[in-house]
Amino acid sequence: MSLDEIQKPDAHVSNGAADPSPWLTIYRTLRSEILSDNLPSGSRLPSEKQLCDRFSVTRMTVRRALQALQQEGMLIARKGVGVFVRRTPPCYQITDGNRFIDNITAAGDTVGTQTLSISRERALAEPAEALKVPRSTRVIVITRLRLINNEPTFLNCKQLPAALFPEFDAVYARRQSVDDVYRHHGIDTHRREETRITSGFATEEEAAVLGLAVGAPLLRSRSVNEDETGNRIEYSNGCWPLTAVEFVFPSPSENYHHTKRGGVHG
Repeated sequence: MSLDEIQKPDAHVSNGAADPSPWLTIYRTLRSEILSDNLPSGSRLPSEKQLCDRFSVTRMTVRRALQALQQEGMLIARKGVGVFVRRTPPCYQITDGNRFIDNITAAGDTVGTQTLSISRERALAEPAEALKVPRSTRVIVITRLRLINNEPTFLNCKQLPAALFPEFDAVYARRQSVDDVYRHHGIDTHRREETRITSGFATEEEAAVLGLAVGAPLLRSRSVNEDETGNRIEYSNGCWPLTAVEFVFPSPSENYHHTKRGGVHG
């Protein structure tokens, strides 16, 4: 839903007639150019100065329009690089523990991973309940940023019972793959026990990592993986920009996953 559909136009009076405020005119113009492909998917917007010159307005006016488009998920800002039109979203299949790269199905997309942090902590109430362990249990907490075509797309935090994966650091360091960690510790088959998707708005920290405006709409996902004997092995939560992907839920018959050998970015 666009800004025009959820609020009355901000307006000022010019020669006795109500005209849209300058920032709303810029917003509507750029939005129309994006939807008509005059500003193609993945293209970089003109600089703030160029937009100021084009519309004869101040930087604050341009920034207000760009922020509105970012909050709709139509633009993404890359710090120190510029503002870009978001690409057409790929499909992401909700399957049982498949590697992230295997779940992205749009042809030609490149997928990357940045590991932001790895720590060991005491499980808080929600992950402890999801993993069916006491709150005092030590868990491995790994936070990663997934990128599609070099665009920040998915900020994800996984929590795994530390006792199940004593060699996590050494194995993960070799290939940056949680699938490899599973396999090394004797877990060749695992399944997605549950996936929940809700909505929300970007916090300051999430916005900074994903290249969004604070308060931009997000899709939030929570999931639990278990091994073939039913033991909970992973609790995961993350967030996606609203227009980053289209989710696909395959039939239950496709729901079991055998860990692939030689994979990366699990």
